[in-house]
Amino acid sequence: MDVAVDQQIAIRLADEGVPLRAIARATEIPSTRLYETLVEARLAGRLLSLPRDDWPPGCPRDQRALQLSRLAHLHHETLLLTIKRVFVLPTCAARLLILLLQYEHVPHARVDIDHKALQVHICRMRKALAVHDLRIVTLWGYGYSLPLEHRRRAMDLVLARIGD
Repeated sequence: MDVAVDQQIAIRLADEGVPLRAIARATEIPSTRLYETLVEARLAGRLLSLPRDDWPPGCPRDQRALQLSRLAHLHHETLLLTIKRVFVLPTCAARLLILLLQYEHVPHARVDIDHKALQVHICRMRKALAVHDLRIVTLWGYGYSLPLEHRRRAMDLVLARIGD
């Protein structure tokens, strides 16, 4: 696999909260080089914070997040259609929701939409998610986030309906 692709995967895994050693094992990048890559990504604004060194003892790994990431990569259209059906959202808002489910924090810079249009989509998404008792948090001056418990519930709703 290409080194640049491995580095992009490593940055995405770090952004999702996967610990450094687990990323090093998965990508087969040496830990020291991986750490340097993640520090550079953080300084460039592509990563919010550096990951923990390793999983705490006895910590269950969140299989929902891994399954959702796999779906987003391999079956993006199926995932998009499922999210549109479950939450009754237009395509652009469903794409935004995929970002909110995949990443703990979504900065304005990561979304390729005009700022005013983004606010309109977020407003519509808030109404659609409120039906399921889910909410989007505004990170003032930065972007948006779904609280962890809401992300998990939304992932459960989507994964339960995938392929219906």
